[in-house]
Amino acid sequence: MRLFLIKVLFIVVICGIIIINMGCLTMIYSCELCSLGGFGGTTGAVNPLSADSPARNRYTLGYVFEYQDWESVSIMEAHELHEEGRDAHARRNDITNSFFIGYGITDVLSVSFQVPYVEKHSKEVHEEEFLGEDQLSTGIGDAIMLGKYKFYDKSFGVAGIFGLKLPTGNTDERNNVNERYEPELQPGTGSLDYMFGISVNKKINHLIILDSTVLYHLKTEGAQDYKFGDIVRTTQGATFNIIDIEKKPTLNILSEVILQFANKDERDDETVRDSGGTTIFYAPGISSQLTEYLKTTLSVPVPVYQALGGIHQELDFNVLFSMSYNF
Repeated sequence: MRLFLIKVLFIVVICGIIIINMGCLTMIYSCELCSLGGFGGTTGAVNPLSADSPARNRYTLGYVFEYQDWESVSIMEAHELHEEGRDAHARRNDITNSFFIGYGITDVLSVSFQVPYVEKHSKEVHEEEFLGEDQLSTGIGDAIMLGKYKFYDKSFGVAGIFGLKLPTGNTDERNNVNERYEPELQPGTGSLDYMFGISVNKKINHLIILDSTVLYHLKTEGAQDYKFGDIVRTTQGATFNIIDIEKKPTLNILSEVILQFANKDERDDETVRDSGGTTIFYAPGISSQLTEYLKTTLSVPVPVYQALGGIHQELDFNVLFSMSYNF
């Protein structure tokens, strides 16, 4: 009976992914959850929410670097849209440096805590006197607490994921005329959010490992009476071991498809017009277990499909690098 229920659960997860892909009409502007770290799954990916669990009483210390590059936009056109009441920006790039610690409470239960430092570079498009000037919003971002419980490990592995995003980030960064940046340009959100999901992995042989994850990010109202839309993120990935996993250093080729969806944002309980849509990323990458304890990963999630609601700046590409030390 237990095996039957697990198989049903696996089918529900896969069907849920298919339904989301076919029917969701929402959007996420960037790969907001790409740089989660701290779990050190089989794939070694930058966001390794694999069903694999670290060993009991083992710690993971890590660092994740994320760079997001935004498409160029016309400053004058963005300014004119802003004057019309539209949600217009001229973002250049976002840089996030995150540090995390993970711990295996048991062989099937692990926890992680991650703190980011955020830099958001943009051009001024609101104040006519300063149009085109460089703008920089920096500060501590929202910390993330995550847990993972692996409740099945036979022909394949299944783990439940749960967590919180804490309102620890700076939400009062200001521009050249001492006006508060809009929520999208702040390092933090000011909201307490909830995360839950499920992850499945399957080892085909000693060379190929498959992973699939569905994660839901439930958001609440934060600073400036602004509520970002809830996020659904699905990841389907494969790891190809090029160098024998018994030897060090190893070399793995990573291939992931990331689908992110978000409900429209709300400001003062009113729907933000320029939000909503769908983004799909393809993320090639490499990882290496340099030593028994040290692992590195490089991944480049590139959006291959962006169906944006209203008028909104698109993302060109992401670059993610992680390094973790297990002991």
